[in-house]
Amino acid sequence: MGRRHLVTGAAVTALLLACLSGTASGFSQGSPDTTCRTMEPLHGVSRQITPAPFTITPSVVEIEGGKQMEVTLEAGQGTSFKGFLVEGRSAETQDVVGTFFTEDHKYLNCDNGVNNAVTHRGPAAKSKVAIKWEPPSDFSGDVVFTGSFVQERTVFWVGVTSEKVTVKRSAPAPPVPETTTTTSTTTSTASTPAVSPASEIDLKENAGDVVINVVEAPSGVLKNDTSVVTPEGDSSPSSLSPTSPSTPILTPSEVSTVSSDSSVGEGEEEAEETPLPDITTPKSKPKPKPGPKRKFGLLGRRRTTTTTAAPSTTTTTTTTTSQPKGEEKLSPEVASLERDLINIYDDCGNSKGCFGFPAECETNKKCTMLVTYSKVSSGYKFEIVGSTTTGYVAAGLSDDEKMGGDSVMACLASAGANSGPDVVMAFNNGRNNEMLVEKKYGLSDIQAAVVNGQAYCTFVRDASTEISGIVFDLDKDRFHLMVATGPVNPNGLSYHDKRTVSSGTVALDSFETVEVRSDLFRTLHACFMVGAWICAASCGIIVARYFKKTWLKSRSCGIDQWFHLHRFFMGLTWSLVIAGVVLILYYLNGWKDLDSRNTEHAILGVVSTGLCFIQPFMALCRCSPTHKRRPVFNWLHWFVGNSAQILGIAAIYFGFGLIGAPTWVVFILIIFVAFHCLVHLLLSIGQCISDSRAESSSNVYPMKELNGSRTPLQPSEKNTDAPGAGFRKVMLFFYFLGNFLITAALLLVITVDEKTLKEWGLIFWE
Repeated sequence: MGRRHLVTGAAVTALLLACLSGTASGFSQGSPDTTCRTMEPLHGVSRQITPAPFTITPSVVEIEGGKQMEVTLEAGQGTSFKGFLVEGRSAETQDVVGTFFTEDHKYLNCDNGVNNAVTHRGPAAKSKVAIKWEPPSDFSGDVVFTGSFVQERTVFWVGVTSEKVTVKRSAPAPPVPETTTTTSTTTSTASTPAVSPASEIDLKENAGDVVINVVEAPSGVLKNDTSVVTPEGDSSPSSLSPTSPSTPILTPSEVSTVSSDSSVGEGEEEAEETPLPDITTPKSKPKPKPGPKRKFGLLGRRRTTTTTAAPSTTTTTTTTTSQPKGEEKLSPEVASLERDLINIYDDCGNSKGCFGFPAECETNKKCTMLVTYSKVSSGYKFEIVGSTTTGYVAAGLSDDEKMGGDSVMACLASAGANSGPDVVMAFNNGRNNEMLVEKKYGLSDIQAAVVNGQAYCTFVRDASTEISGIVFDLDKDRFHLMVATGPVNPNGLSYHDKRTVSSGTVALDSFETVEVRSDLFRTLHACFMVGAWICAASCGIIVARYFKKTWLKSRSCGIDQWFHLHRFFMGLTWSLVIAGVVLILYYLNGWKDLDSRNTEHAILGVVSTGLCFIQPFMALCRCSPTHKRRPVFNWLHWFVGNSAQILGIAAIYFGFGLIGAPTWVVFILIIFVAFHCLVHLLLSIGQCISDSRAESSSNVYPMKELNGSRTPLQPSEKNTDAPGAGFRKVMLFFYFLGNFLITAALLLVITVDEKTLKEWGLIFWE
């Protein structure tokens, strides 16, 4: 996972300094972890060399490891500070040691420690700050509290120290006294009654150390069993004898009852005492009683305890600490990343740059993909986060808005079947993504985890790297930022599901406003095509096929009403398709940025557009209704129009993936196809019934002369609708209504992201 600094203490403390004057920007919400070692804010000016008007005062000068004390940061009379950073360091090695406890300020994690430093949450003026500190239980030596104070952005002091505090190693826990049990034989077998706890074990959670309080076993219980609790090891039951005692080893996180026929209850808090019965009378084991639940940890996970009965040959009961099912205790590294993820938006625009998707998500803190960047002493620190638990979320550095020649840093939710989250380097070679042979090239201080359904990675990248002959100098060059998410394949990164790129270039050592490249033209292209093929073309085809013998009494301008509707819908289709093609060609800079990985969409779209384009010109060139070749035109016109619509709908199906639409949108498309076919079927049945009643041909396909001057082929058509006109009108109403609703649903999915739809309550599934 990259180079990491080792921690020699059990916990570390650090308090960061950075504050902001009324008009200046800086670390207004606390310094980043990267300032732990130097303790100097990156304000671009030198520290003050005059004596600091601030003090750091410990509450005691001597303390035992594992116990808490108070540390006070105080300003001199008439002064105040806006930012601060404090650490407890070993006087001998200068390593950061101990753990801080505070609810009012912000923790830092120095040298891969946890909560070993504290910094300010905001730039408000402060005259006094008091925080708790606890040394490791296994540490022995002198500790000096070192801090930095910011009075104004350009006025700060570094290296303010306290007097020494002597830490003594905590005394080891006393041994657990041996206990034995007697057995009474009323028959040929021995039985052991349930007894009250022989010892009580209290787990101290604050600093991760285990404190064991031993209580003597009640009278009447003979000594023949010993349980030893050690900081590391396993717990296992053991059969004991008076002459050959055995020592089962229990870990602090899994202190379990030594029992062969009992189980640990879930969701219980306090161990309940079991009454001590008559030792000669066997009794059934009482069920443990649930106690009140107690929250702990960052996300309110619960720790539970229970009491269980002893095995049939020995009587040993202990307090059991276990995790409820589905709630795995977080490691310190994951807990640290979880906390950083919660606060990832806090310093955007102040101490780090942020770029995410969708547009302006950094402001409302609702990004589905996000990359942050900041300058540190060893290069540039990046954070990448995205909503995925199996794929990747990646950030890219490019000299333009197009894919090709880009340096890619990918945060993998899973790096393989037997490995967890990781960070790798890749390169966009044209339209193809390639993993670097040295996957960690230029990276250090890598941390990665999947937290609450999001892949989250942090790392430091060297300021200058050379990849495929291209030098990426983060200090001097300006880059377009890219973020994308997609699935992972055995060979690397698959083509992205979602992607966005900044509209302009940025310098990574500054925190400029980064705007997402507008996808307006692409979105309009998708909307126009849905409106054309799903709505307009479908309505125009339905009207032309089934309504030539309807509304015959209400001709307008000498033209049948069905033709007015058909011409309107097909003209709208032609206009939307041509406009959509122009928009997407402009968005893609002609054919240069055409996606080679989804040629189906492009090919189907081009063919359907070509057929659509020639259709009105074919209609203008039609021959008269009485011409012997008129049926040829009728069939060609029908074939070209229906083929264009079918290919257009197929192109829409393949295009959904290119705009990042959710996968379930395909079901809406399937519903439309089924609905469209059903209406066709019902209207065809109605047409057959109508023709049967009229004892004449339905004349569905031929397109009649529409200038109003000719004599109709069937005089009866002129003034009288064919039978079933009411049924056809009702069906047309419901078809228009259903078609418009389906079209509206598709347009909504295209223009509004899935997360917003859930917030609006329009979708409820995951």
